[in-house]
Amino acid sequence: MKKLFEEDDNEPYGMEKARILVAVVPVVLILLILGFMLIKSRIGGENNNGDDLQQSIMDYADENKNDQAEDLFVPADSSSALSSPSAPADTGGEEAGSTASPSGQPKVEKQPERETDQSRPESVVSPTPYKEVMEAAKKDYSKIAYHKEEQLRDMMAYWADNNQKALDDLAYLDHYIAMSYSLRGTSDFYYYGDTDSKGNPGGKGIAVYADNQYYYGDWKDGVRSGNGTWIHYHIHLTENKNDLYTYHQYTGSWAGDLPEGEGSEHYDYDKSLLQERVSYVANLIGSYAKGLVNGKFYMTSIYADESSKEWNAEAKNGVWNYLTDVKDKKGNRAVYVDVNDPDNYTWMHPKNNANIGVPCLLSKNRGKN
Repeated sequence: MKKLFEEDDNEPYGMEKARILVAVVPVVLILLILGFMLIKSRIGGENNNGDDLQQSIMDYADENKNDQAEDLFVPADSSSALSSPSAPADTGGEEAGSTASPSGQPKVEKQPERETDQSRPESVVSPTPYKEVMEAAKKDYSKIAYHKEEQLRDMMAYWADNNQKALDDLAYLDHYIAMSYSLRGTSDFYYYGDTDSKGNPGGKGIAVYADNQYYYGDWKDGVRSGNGTWIHYHIHLTENKNDLYTYHQYTGSWAGDLPEGEGSEHYDYDKSLLQERVSYVANLIGSYAKGLVNGKFYMTSIYADESSKEWNAEAKNGVWNYLTDVKDKKGNRAVYVDVNDPDNYTWMHPKNNANIGVPCLLSKNRGKN
């Protein structure tokens, strides 16, 4: 009886001990499992070179920062293009995005993608038409008769009336092509209009040059001076597979036979030759000096899908100002900026950023462009 009594007295202590064991043992087991997993994870991380992998990722990101920068600002310029900016097919392996050589094709260049806006990469073709597109053809224009005074008088009347369609129609007639063809290889011109006391062009008049180029407007001392419009019709006498342009026009101020002061350029393109993801400058409005871009410019560019963009740029003496100090891996720098997106630029290589002006313009003071 006593034994039973004694066990009954110790029963609360035994039950409390059991409760403690039930609570502590699971905690200990959990801690042991976590410790084992932590040790295993560290060992596995060392075997997998986790630190090296992380460093490789960081190094890769650093190496490609420039490739993710947005296209830098570049308005289309007169003798190079808003590059100028995977990319369009290579057009001959030349770096471009801006100017092309006077006798060569416009250059196209890959442009970096933006970091802030992963939109389609784009390249820009500068407006740099061929200096001469009137190749020899089956039709011998040297044997086609023309009457320069009558033809220029008729064209001058349409120009005075702002009848662009009539002007275009006349320029494509055989006897007008023959008139221009007779001047090929020179910067000479036929003139019709007012003259000064020395018999030189002075006042209002019209002139035709080689390669289907025309000018109508003010003259002084025998050269273009004042306000006037110059047009270059890209009329091909053989099948055209390379020349992107069909028409190029400059309208504005002139001095010394060259664009001087405020003016604008316009380009029309053979749409069948436009490439996807390439931006082609269509219009420029700004200031020129001795035929070169010089001052602030507003530009528009078009794409093969008929969409368009607007750009701002600034130039000095035929060189576009760079907008940032950033360069991509090829040394290209930002020259034009998107009017509607200040983080979107077009790039141009410094070696191409020189002597940018109205291309193809024939001038006694400039020679062939």
